[in-house]
Amino acid sequence: MTTRLADKTDWNTVVEWDKKYRMHVEFTDEEYQSIPIARAEGDYLITPDGTRLLDCLNQLICVNAGQAQPKIQQAIRDATERYGFLWEYFTTDYNARASKLLIEDILGPYDWAGKVGYTNSGSESVEMALMLARVIKNRPMVVTREHAYHGWTMGAAGANRLRGLRGGLSSSAQGGEFRPVPGSPFGGYLLAPAPDCFDCSLGYTYPDCKSACGGKLPCVLMTERLIECWGVEQIAAMITEPIFGASSFFPPPEYLQQLVNFLHANDILWICDEVLVGFGRMGTWFAHQLPEFGVLKPDLMTMAKGIVSSALPAGAVAISKELAEIMGNYRWMHVATFAAHPLAMAAVCANLELMIEKDGPGCARKAGEYLAGKFKELEAKHKTVGMVTGSGVLWTVELVKNKKTKERFCPQDRVLDYTGDLSKLPTRIIGAKCMEKNVILTGFTPNALRIGFSLFVTKEDMDKAIDALDYALTYLDTLA
Repeated sequence: MTTRLADKTDWNTVVEWDKKYRMHVEFTDEEYQSIPIARAEGDYLITPDGTRLLDCLNQLICVNAGQAQPKIQQAIRDATERYGFLWEYFTTDYNARASKLLIEDILGPYDWAGKVGYTNSGSESVEMALMLARVIKNRPMVVTREHAYHGWTMGAAGANRLRGLRGGLSSSAQGGEFRPVPGSPFGGYLLAPAPDCFDCSLGYTYPDCKSACGGKLPCVLMTERLIECWGVEQIAAMITEPIFGASSFFPPPEYLQQLVNFLHANDILWICDEVLVGFGRMGTWFAHQLPEFGVLKPDLMTMAKGIVSSALPAGAVAISKELAEIMGNYRWMHVATFAAHPLAMAAVCANLELMIEKDGPGCARKAGEYLAGKFKELEAKHKTVGMVTGSGVLWTVELVKNKKTKERFCPQDRVLDYTGDLSKLPTRIIGAKCMEKNVILTGFTPNALRIGFSLFVTKEDMDKAIDALDYALTYLDTLA
């Protein structure tokens, strides 16, 4: 057997270089602890000493097909024999086939998508969608929502409403400094309420809230009033995640249908951000296709992560047939150097073909049916589990001190600035306890766990994750 390069690596030197030369995220130099990973496979990360870590974050909820899929890796190797670099003006069998797979094979049955353009990441996909919406409608404003997360670049970060996660510096000292990027969040956005039925910012309780507003959700009604007061002629689009990603919560089933009906009735475009929740993760190809949401047709849909299972950087924006016709009559004077890179497009093709062949959405749906029962057992058993929501291989666990009052461990919740000692946050506590079981499981916000697997996760690995979470919650219960 050929010796792996990683097996010959001097990992002590690697760690030394990492600490000395690399700029790190989320930790000060004093806090930072290097976690070397020698290789990855399936749902596991493997350290140089051979320890297998079950990754229940699926990295950044992005490795849909699982780590190191042979079909994808072989496609990348084959492409390196043919190409170095071509910019997106040129046609390859890869970018043409990827487009056909997306528009015809995957989105074709839903009869709305016309064409697709490529980017290098989810943030860039959001940037493209925002630019297209504004230039096509010739209007300046975009509506976003509380607790939204759409990326780290300037336009995408402008749509973010997670205070501590849109760029900035946070001191580790207790009561320390939080220094946001000057001007952030950037202009051009209106803020609508989030459909957060666990902690409604409008003070309502679902589903009773509907009777108070004539059958309409109060968060939708407030969004309508916001747009009407500003003037629909000023609004190019509204951007939404069908399922909140970094904020980790699910909207009520009526929300998207009521919202999109209003947008389209007022000639406002709907940008559906599927970067995190797309490509089979929810048990459907895309999250907005979940049956409980009804029949929905985006005007623009952003994609990344799952489009290539993060094997290489790639993103995309699908636009409706109507917008494709408009775009076909103009020159789109915008170029991203690495968009539709032939190696990335080869990986996209292999990834999508693999998902189609193995029925990735169907596999995730079956996994979700199994996980639903397991999570409900944890919800009944542990006093710190306030609510569990999820579908497919993406789940959220709301953590509370008191189930009856919904008191949080971290009162700032999703407006936390991430200063001070973060080890006391409930998601960090759960993460530390799960690591004792060699399981990576935590959340992006202080009080909500975000749990994700590959579409092809095994029952054994799901059981291992649930066992570790049960162990961690048992400890957290003692702190409530």
